[in-house]
Amino acid sequence: MKSALAGLALLAALGLPFALSEFWIFIAIEVLAFALYAVSFNLLLGFGGMLSFGHAAFFGVGAYAVAILWKKAGLTMVLAFAAAPLVAALVAIVIGYLSVKRIGIYFAMLTFAFQMLLYTIALKAGWLTGGDDGITGLKPAGLLGDPVAYYFFALLLSAAAIYLIHRLVRSPFGYALQALKGNPARLQYVGVDVRRHRLATFVVAGAFAGLAGALFALSSGNVFPNWLNWTASATPIVMAVLGGIHSFLGPVVGAAVYVLLEVVISGKTEYWPLVMGCVILLLVLALPDGLSGLGQLLRRQFRGTGNG
Repeated sequence: MKSALAGLALLAALGLPFALSEFWIFIAIEVLAFALYAVSFNLLLGFGGMLSFGHAAFFGVGAYAVAILWKKAGLTMVLAFAAAPLVAALVAIVIGYLSVKRIGIYFAMLTFAFQMLLYTIALKAGWLTGGDDGITGLKPAGLLGDPVAYYFFALLLSAAAIYLIHRLVRSPFGYALQALKGNPARLQYVGVDVRRHRLATFVVAGAFAGLAGALFALSSGNVFPNWLNWTASATPIVMAVLGGIHSFLGPVVGAAVYVLLEVVISGKTEYWPLVMGCVILLLVLALPDGLSGLGQLLRRQFRGTGNG
């Protein structure tokens, strides 16, 4: 059933750009990038039990990597884009090595501290990052300069990346990760190196977040330091919780709803952050398992009505 729904969603995504204006095509690309971003975060939280307050660091590093390597280092756009997730993975190795030694709130605060360090570098190293002005002019030329072509490029990469994460979650590595979330001490007793397992997960999640950042940077045409600011880390958390952290595709749903709410509400009122916060709060309170749990809730109510 879930595979059939995923297949239908993919078919709908393939036909989507032909029914949308150019503005909404860019919004759809944003949804794809943030869906990958949210799924990469949920690999840490939903499956590994690691709440990171610094996951935006890797999204920002991926975006800055493609911008700096393309515009300042002189690489081609293709090479710069391909290198972005690798740079994010390298940064994740350093941050993860120093962070996964801690658990719980200590892990969360360490990742947050490293993100703020990167934010300060992005803000102050103007010769490299453009400082407060960021780096602009990142729109790709040639075939990918067409919004529809870039949409399919983003769809291909984000769908492939999410599929790879799904395969990882359903592999022995993923099952060990979920067992680690439940009882790390017991897993260590049977010979699993818990710290190394957490580090590997952290690096994989960071690499895919970097890929999402690179996709979004080329779509928006710029990258700014606030992508690394502390407020940016709330985005994947809200998306994952809104969609449902216990469902693999829940964060995808959460990302789509989050982006659409932001676009629609911000176009209606200048107080859109307040309105959006209230809407998200009501959704989370009404659906503790996230939007992905809505189907199960409706089925339970339907069965209850039928029995009655």
